[in-house]
Amino acid sequence: METNQPSANPNTPNLDALHIKRPCLVVADLERAFTIYRDILGFKLDYLAEASPDSYLYPVFQFPKTAQLKFASLSTEDEPRALALTEVKGIELPTPTTPYPLALVVRVKDLTLTIQKIRELGLDTIEPNYFTRPPNLNFTEQAFCDYDGHRIMLYDVKSG
Repeated sequence: METNQPSANPNTPNLDALHIKRPCLVVADLERAFTIYRDILGFKLDYLAEASPDSYLYPVFQFPKTAQLKFASLSTEDEPRALALTEVKGIELPTPTTPYPLALVVRVKDLTLTIQKIRELGLDTIEPNYFTRPPNLNFTEQAFCDYDGHRIMLYDVKSG
C-alpha cells in the first residue's frame, strides 16, 4: 500500500507528507490581535483557552512559570487550525528588533482593502512590491508589523 498518495478525503491528512502546521505568535493582548487576524484578515476563531500550568508552551517559548498564558487557535476556509496566538500576561515581552528574523506570509482576497484597514488601525506598512510569474500570474505583496512587532507579509495574485 502506498502511503505517499494524496488522501481521497481532504479532511484526512497525508501523515507521510511534509506539512507546516500552525505558526504560533506570542501576543500581549488577544483581543487586540483579533482585530487584525480575525476581523481584517478573516481567520476564524476555533478554540480559546487558558493554558494549564504544565502547558507545553512554557518550555517551548521559555516562559517563566509566573506568566499567565491564553491560547487561541484560528482557521482559514481551507486549513483548520492554521495559526495560533498565545497571549502572555505577567511578564514584559521583548521589543522586536530589525532585521526581522521571520515573516508570516498570508494570501488575502483584496490586498488594497486589507492594507487600508491595517492603516486605519494606525499600523505602519511598507510600499507594495509587484511581480509576474508564469503562467501569466500577477502578484502584489505588501508587509506591515502587527501590534506585537511581528512582520506580516500579505499578498494577492491575479491572472492577467
